[in-house]
This record gives sequence, structure tokens and C-alpha cells, in this order.
Amino acid sequence: MIEKNTIKYFAYVRKSTEGEERQALSIESQRDKVKEIHPNLDIVEILEEKHSAFKPYNRPVFEDMIRRIKLGEATGIIAWHPDRLSRNEIDASTITYLVRTGVIHDLKFCSYNFDNSPEGIMMLQLALSQSQYFSSKLAKDVKRGLEKKAMLGWLPGVAPEGYLNDTHAEKGQRVIFVDKNRFTLLRRAFEHFLTGEYSAPEVLEKLNNEWGYTTRSKKTMGGQPLCRAGWYKILNNQFYAGVVKYSGKESKGLHKPLITIDEFNRIQQLLGQGANRKRPQTRDFTFAGMFSCKECGSAITAEHKAKYLKKKKEVKGYDYYHCTHHKKNVVCKQGSVEEKDIHDEIRGTLKKLEMHPIFLDWALARLENHKEIEKQENLEVKQNKQTRIVELENELSGLSRMRARDLINDKDFLKDQAIIKKQIADLTKNNTNVVSQKEKIELTKKTFTFSAYAYQDYLQADNKGKRGLLRELGSNQQIYDKKVLISVHNWLIPLKENIDSFNSKISKLEPAIFGLDKTKDEALNALRLRWFLG
Repeated sequence: MIEKNTIKYFAYVRKSTEGEERQALSIESQRDKVKEIHPNLDIVEILEEKHSAFKPYNRPVFEDMIRRIKLGEATGIIAWHPDRLSRNEIDASTITYLVRTGVIHDLKFCSYNFDNSPEGIMMLQLALSQSQYFSSKLAKDVKRGLEKKAMLGWLPGVAPEGYLNDTHAEKGQRVIFVDKNRFTLLRRAFEHFLTGEYSAPEVLEKLNNEWGYTTRSKKTMGGQPLCRAGWYKILNNQFYAGVVKYSGKESKGLHKPLITIDEFNRIQQLLGQGANRKRPQTRDFTFAGMFSCKECGSAITAEHKAKYLKKKKEVKGYDYYHCTHHKKNVVCKQGSVEEKDIHDEIRGTLKKLEMHPIFLDWALARLENHKEIEKQENLEVKQNKQTRIVELENELSGLSRMRARDLINDKDFLKDQAIIKKQIADLTKNNTNVVSQKEKIELTKKTFTFSAYAYQDYLQADNKGKRGLLRELGSNQQIYDKKVLISVHNWLIPLKENIDSFNSKISKLEPAIFGLDKTKDEALNALRLRWFLG
């Protein structure tokens, strides 16, 4: 039998930065323990490894150590624990076989010891098997936890551009929230691409060079411009439309979406057209890239045609729009529609929204007045809250003094304390209703102004202006049976449904109300109530 003190050893120390192995002792700590526990052994070399042992054939230092042992450079191995040598069946069997066949004469661990006997081999196999089992089970549990998190609506892992991971919450309760510095810029980029007027590379150029977008960076204070591949990855990522996709399954995300599902689908249509998309070179088609086919979902393209009129003996040119029929698996029978018919549909819709100027002037003035009144009311509410918080804090101090004097028992003290603390917490919460009300007022002012002037603006606008007005009117515009289907924005629907009634009443009252402010105000106030209640 070979004497223990004649055996040469390799000391193998390993720590991976992956998964659960981040919890293991550092390499320096393992080196110190090896020297502390086995100071008298003949250690040929201390070998350091920084790769995971979960999968075989993944550790070059380990494989080189086995090769050198077979060549006789050493016949023993020292490690902190059996799981440092192996976490998989292949490497475990290699170690076991070399011990059993006498190639490895001795294994020493800081917490175990084995010899080349049936009992020693059995214990070695059990220790290595236990390491492999623990590693496999932990990986399965982690995967199950990540899938559960995705099902609940939160994306596991690093948040995409425009979002941030909550690193302060407890593990398992971390969410994803908006990156305010990048979310707005990405939204603007999406909006530019959705117009159909800009290609994806053109929008990326604006995003990086005009708007100063930079990506997140862990190592430096400032990131780098967004690369082309990263931009296309963003455009194709359903996460931005509120969908969490993980392990082949989709679920509704709880994060704030950057775009709608309809907008995401529209983006895929624009991307799908690729290099084959017919872009106007010399003609500026008014609605290029702004419509989709309702029947098959393909994009609508524009073309110019010239027709010779025999009676007038002249050539007449006209623009028309038709489905691209890119979706080969759908039979689409949609024909073409002339641009003048699209103009007629849009003008008709805008005319239905046209607000009487008297009602507009009054409404804007009342909204400004309402904003000032609300500002004063909010100030009073804030002061009342602060006064009440001070009163509650005094009650809390008095309650503590009562408990110190034993005038109240623990049960009643804790109960009353919890009630008062909850009241204070409720009062110190941000009043989100104030913000939303302000936004509603501004949106209402914008809506009223658009309603009053959009029709006349459309008549005088150039092609770019007409496209802008159509975007303000609605989104996801479609063509079906040679007709334009205009999806008006939700905030314009109350006006569309009530504007005829508003204008007819104004017209009837107009001669009588110029000199009577009270009568005018009462009449317009009735219309205002119908608007807000509607």
C-alpha cells in the first residue's frame, strides 16, 4: 500500500458566479482552508476553476487535472467539498472510477475523507450523487419559481430597455417599473415609426443622434447609443405591448405597457413589408403607410394611375390605394379605393366633430376657471390633511405615554396604535386623483380645440398636415369594401355623439344671448353638464 505521506496532491478550488454556486466559499477562502487543514501534504499545485460543474465537459482546468493525474504528476486530490469536484453524473463517475482503479490514491476534503475500500467508494458515490441531486433539484425549483413569476405578470430576469428592475424589494417580490429617462424617448420613437413615414433605421438615427438616447450601463455612468440589432429587438418584443412571454407561454403583464396590442400588430406589418415595400420616390402619397386591410390585416399601399379621357381628350391622373395581399394564407378579395374618396370620408368625420366657436370660447374659459378653483381646493385639502396628521401624531404620543404609565394594556395599545398609524399612512399617500384631474382638463381643452378647428385645418393643410390630423383623429385606421373605417380616439367619442345637439342649441340661443350674460351662461352650463356626464 502506498504511504500517505508519499502521495502528491493537486488542490482543486472552484467557485462559479452562476446560480446557487454564488453562495459557495470564495476561491481565496478555499485555498486558505486547504492549507490550514492539510498543512503537511505534498501539494504539487493549486488549480483554480471559475466554471460551473452543473454540466460535464465545461471545465478546462478540471479536465486538464484528470489528464495530468493519468500521466502520474499527482495521485491525490484535495478539495473543499465533493460538490467542488462534480455536480453531474459524468464527472462523478470519472472520479469514482479513477479511485476504484487506483489511479487516484487518495481524496481529501475539508469535511470528508475517503479511502479505496468498498465502504469508502460507496460513501464517495453517495456524496457525489447528493451533490448532483441537490444541483438538479435546485435548478428545477428555480425554473418553477421563474415560471410562476411570469404567470403572475412579471418578467423574470433583466428588464428590457425603457424599464428597470426593482432591486430594493425582497427576493420573490421584485417588480419591473418604468425607466423615466428612456420610456418617453422610446414611446416617441414608436410613434414616429407607426406613421409609416420613417423606416426603422431612420427612427433609430433620430433616437440616437437627435434625441440623445443611451442604453443602460452597469459599469459606467453613461450608456452607449442603441444599436441596430437592439432597436429591431425592441420593435419585435411583445413586452412593450403588455405581454410577458417566458418558457414558451404568454401572460398579461402587470407592468405599464409602452404601446397597445393594435400598435404592436401595426409595427409587425410595417416590419414585414421589408425591402419589397413600394415606397414613393417622386410622388408624395397623402396616406402612404397609414392604413391596413380589415379583411386580411395586410398593409395598404398607394399607386398612381393615368387614364386618357376620350371626350375631353386629356389624360387624367389619380391616386388609389389597395391591399398588398402579403398574407398568402388568407384569401383577400378587397378592391381599390381612390384617394379622393378617403378625403371625403375624413372630411365628413371632422365635420361631424366641428364645434361652435361660442361654445369653444366659453368652454376653455370655464376649464381655466375650474383649474384655478381646483388648485385652491387642493391647497385647502393639503392644509387640512397636514393639520389632521399633526393631531394624529399627538394622539400617538399620548397613547405611548398612557402605555408607559400602565394606563392601558398591551392589547388595547397595539390595536389603537395600528388604527392611528393606518390613518396617518392614508393621509400621507399621494393624491393621484389630483394629477389625473389636471390631465383630464388639459386633454379636454385639447379635444375641444381640435374639434373646433380640425375641419378647416384639414381643408388648408398639405399632405403632411393631413396625415397629422388623421393621427390626431384616431388610430388603427382600416379600409374595407372601398370605405375608410376611422377608429376615432376614445376622448373624441363624447363630442362625436353630442356635438350636433350642442351646436343646434347654440344656434337657437345665439341671437338672444349676446346681451344677456346670465342667460348665456345658463344655456352653456347645461351643455357643459351634458358633456361631462356623457
